[in-house]
Amino acid sequence: MPEKVEDAIQKVIKESLPASCTIYVKQKKKSWSGSGFHIGHGYVITASHVCPPQKDLQVDLTFDSKNIFPAMVVKSDPTIDSCVLKISGDYSGISFVSLSNSDYAEIGDTVAVIGAPEGWHDTVTVGRVSNIHQYMGSMAPTEAWNDVIFVDAKILQGVSGGMCVGTDGLVIGSVIGVTGTLAEYGIGENVLCPSNKILKLLV
Repeated sequence: MPEKVEDAIQKVIKESLPASCTIYVKQKKKSWSGSGFHIGHGYVITASHVCPPQKDLQVDLTFDSKNIFPAMVVKSDPTIDSCVLKISGDYSGISFVSLSNSDYAEIGDTVAVIGAPEGWHDTVTVGRVSNIHQYMGSMAPTEAWNDVIFVDAKILQGVSGGMCVGTDGLVIGSVIGVTGTLAEYGIGENVLCPSNKILKLLV
C-alpha cells in the first residue's frame, strides 16, 4: 500500500480521542446523554445543558464504552453553557487534553469536533473556524450564545459538551449546539463555548 500523506489534524485526533467521554445523565424518570472531555486530575468538561445545576442528577461517564465511572457536578454555569464534573474512582489511567487561550483562535484554523452523538462514542467531524467572538445580542436564546466561536465542522445530536481541538492539540472550546432557523434539523451555525470562558469556570 502507498504511504498516507501526513495529516496534522488526524494526528491530533488520535491523541485526543482517549480523553473524550460519553456522559449519561438520569433525573428521576428522565435520561439523556452528552459528550465531554477529561482535562486532568479527574475533572471533565461538558455543557451545562447536559449536566444542569440541579442536585438530583445521577451522572455516569465512559471513555471506552466499557468501563463506567460515576461523576459529580462541581460547577455548572448556564450563562456560558459549561459544566465541570469530577470523576469518582481511579482516573489515573485516563488521558487528558489541555485548554488553549481561545483568543488566539483565528478564522480558517483547522479543527476537529470530538464527541458521542446519541451515545456513539469517539465520533469526529473536521472543519475550520468560521468566525470568532460572535454576538447575537437580544436575539440570543440565552446569554451563553454571546461571545462564541463558530465552526463549520458538523455538530451532531448528542455532541453537546464535546471538545473542539486545533492542530496544536489544544482545545479551543466545547460544543454548545447549532443556531439558526433550521437548527432543529442540524442546519445553521455550529457554536462553541470558547475555552477562555471555561478557564474562568475552573478558578
